[in-house]
Amino acid sequence: MFACVRRAVGKDEILASHRQVVGRRILHYDALESTNDAAKEFLDEDLEDGLVVWADRQAAGRGRHGRAWASPPGGLYFSMVLRPPSADAQVLGLVMGLPLVQTLRHFGVLAGLKWPNDAVYQGRKIAGILSEGVHRGGAFFVVVGVGVNTNVDLERLPPDVREKATTMKREVSLFVANEDFLDYYLGKADEWYSRYRHTPSPFLVREVRGQCVTIGKRVSVESPRGRIVGRGHDLAPSGALIVIDDSGTRHEILDGTVEHLT
Repeated sequence: MFACVRRAVGKDEILASHRQVVGRRILHYDALESTNDAAKEFLDEDLEDGLVVWADRQAAGRGRHGRAWASPPGGLYFSMVLRPPSADAQVLGLVMGLPLVQTLRHFGVLAGLKWPNDAVYQGRKIAGILSEGVHRGGAFFVVVGVGVNTNVDLERLPPDVREKATTMKREVSLFVANEDFLDYYLGKADEWYSRYRHTPSPFLVREVRGQCVTIGKRVSVESPRGRIVGRGHDLAPSGALIVIDDSGTRHEILDGTVEHLT
C-alpha cells in the first residue's frame, strides 16, 4: 500500500519508496481537466522517471485521435510519466496494457487486450490506454494515461458508449476500491517497465500478442490508408497489427481504429 501521504487542498502527494520507478511518487487530485494534460505540465529534464498523476474526476478526458473519454464519478483515471531509453511510445503503450489485464484478472474480470489500447471483457470495453510521446528540451517522455471503469454505474456512461462498454461494478460482486486497484496496477507496471528497459521489443510484443484478443478475429480497421476488412493475423515486432484482408493482402497497421466484427 501507499507509504506516506502529504496533504494539501485539492491534492495529496503520495510516496511509495518500495517501488523501483513507476509510482514512487503519486500526485492525487480531486479533479482535473485531463490527467495526461496535467502530467505534461511537469515535464522537465530534471523530472524523475515514473511520476503518476491521479484524479478522482476528469472534466475533459481524452482517448486516441482526440476522442472524448467518458469519466464519470467512481472511475479510476491516472497517467504515468515515463522516460524510456529510446523514443518508442508505440511498444511501451502496448506493454503497459499487460499490467492492466493482470490487475483486472486479479480482481475477478478475465479481460484481454484489444489492439492497440483497450481492455475488453466479453467484447465490451472496460478500460483504455492513451500513450503520447513528448519531446521536452533534450529529453523524451512517454505519458501513458489509463482510464478504468471501476465503480461506475453503466447508466452514467453516454448512450453511444454504453452498448459497447462495461464496468467492474457490473461484472464483479465485490467492491474494489480505486486505491487498491491502482496500488496493484502500479506494482505490476513497475515490473513490466523494468522488463521493457532491458528486453528487446520483439520479445515484449510476443508477450502482448499472447493477451491480444484481436488476433484471429474478423476486424474492420479505419486507417490513414482507408478502411480495411479482414482478419487480425499477428503483431509485427514494431507492435503494428498485421491484418490479412479479404483478398489475401497483408497490411501492417501502426495507427488505426479497430472494430471486432466476430
